[in-house]
Amino acid sequence: MKTRRCRRAIAVFAIAALACATLCALIWPPTVTRAAETDQNTTEASQDSGEPEYKTLDELTGKRFAYVNGSVYDQRIEEKVEGTTKGFYPSLAECVAAVEADKADAAVQLSYCCQLAVNRRPGTVTLLPEPVAKVSEGFFFPKGSELKEQFNKLIKKFSDDGTLAELEKKWVAADESGKTLPEQDWNAPNGTLQFVTSGVIEPFSYVGEGSEAKGYDVDLALHIARELGYHLEIFTAPMDSIFATVASGKADFGGTLTQTPERASKCDFSDTVMPTTISVIVETKGTAAKNAGFMAGLVDSFRKTFVEEDRWQLILGGLGVTILISVCAGTLGTLLGFVTVLARRSGVRWIGKTVDGYQALMGGVPLVVVLMVLYYVVFGSLNMPGVVVAIMTFTLAFGATSGSTMWTAVTGIDAIQEETGLALGYTRQEVFRKIIFPQARQQFTPQLAGQFVSLVKDTAIVGYISVVDLTRASDLIRSRTMDAFFPLISTAIIYFLFCRVLAKVLGKFAARFDTQNRPRQIEGVE
Repeated sequence: MKTRRCRRAIAVFAIAALACATLCALIWPPTVTRAAETDQNTTEASQDSGEPEYKTLDELTGKRFAYVNGSVYDQRIEEKVEGTTKGFYPSLAECVAAVEADKADAAVQLSYCCQLAVNRRPGTVTLLPEPVAKVSEGFFFPKGSELKEQFNKLIKKFSDDGTLAELEKKWVAADESGKTLPEQDWNAPNGTLQFVTSGVIEPFSYVGEGSEAKGYDVDLALHIARELGYHLEIFTAPMDSIFATVASGKADFGGTLTQTPERASKCDFSDTVMPTTISVIVETKGTAAKNAGFMAGLVDSFRKTFVEEDRWQLILGGLGVTILISVCAGTLGTLLGFVTVLARRSGVRWIGKTVDGYQALMGGVPLVVVLMVLYYVVFGSLNMPGVVVAIMTFTLAFGATSGSTMWTAVTGIDAIQEETGLALGYTRQEVFRKIIFPQARQQFTPQLAGQFVSLVKDTAIVGYISVVDLTRASDLIRSRTMDAFFPLISTAIIYFLFCRVLAKVLGKFAARFDTQNRPRQIEGVE
């Protein structure tokens, strides 16, 4: 029997994998074949970038622009181009993918970032010859931080002695071998600083080999920390969350962002660390992707997503975080749900109203909003890890859902049974424990199993609070490879297989509480 079940499970997964592969084969070839050509060096790619579809900003009047979440470059575009529409994406990789898929006419980002993106997508996109505007990037700090002046003194010193120029040359070079960070082996009498960076804007910050945050910003921050007698604890956050992370005090400083009057009213900015310009990426004119073959492109995309720089470790670590949050929140949420049932049965009116309000609040507010309110507002002044806040958030969410499900099952039991139990001399608590709850458990356990699987998928939003789960790991990889499709498909398949396994396990667990699956026994008869 067990052998047949194992074979059946393997067959299900094989069919699922085949279906995913077939889907990829149907909709993937243009993307994959382009991705197969992205290993050209910087010089060769620049020479083969193709003629741009548009050559001036004026030609983009009324066109669609793609921006990275949290960027302010749309303001500069609107100053020079009229009638544009804008869309925001998690990283430059998605912006470029939008241009290639004709969902946008242009993508906007800093020039160094745009050039790297074009180098990795040769023959499909290129840079608009005309830059948009000059901008200045700087570190930023919570309002009133003493670090600002200390950083400014060292930025001036590094500018005068050529350190900034050396770091710029190092991180924008095509050669990856020299892009290493200094070891934090110096004395740190002043302690440790929390440094947050986006991790998706190469060469300023990105996640490299060994899931290590790298880039110009990180290198310069380490140089400054050494001079000031600090160690750095470096972590990443999405672009649209990085500013809130610093403003709320979750980090001592962040780097680097373009200063605007609105941002300057909330945070203090350092002097400029790297003057640069804003560039525009557009599709090449009449240039078709070279047909490198589906399988060749598939293998190449797999290599870049999982093998290069040991990125499989980032995926595996992200999956571990997803499982940790899901299991902890599911377990604690189930207990919390049971507590709400007991609270309702207490008969105290205000307790019942409180439970109603709690469940209505969790059901009526988007979970991502609850997550960010807890992280940036409720626990904003505390140095609480994002994973802990995520577990608390999903515990509250699952507690509300599971509690409501349990209560519906409990109230569905005929009231006559409770009255009969009381008439037989049982206490109200004993009636609930021995008569009501065992019957209700048979009804709500299968539903809780399905809700737990949904909880796993809901955890994909934890990247908003600097937690690198499976989805966030995929974001970091996409920003590095500029291949948006393969990491997304890989993440989808991993979620699918994990949820299928989880549903199977929980289904067996739920079956144990189904009395219909148990052999009937009569006491006193062998």
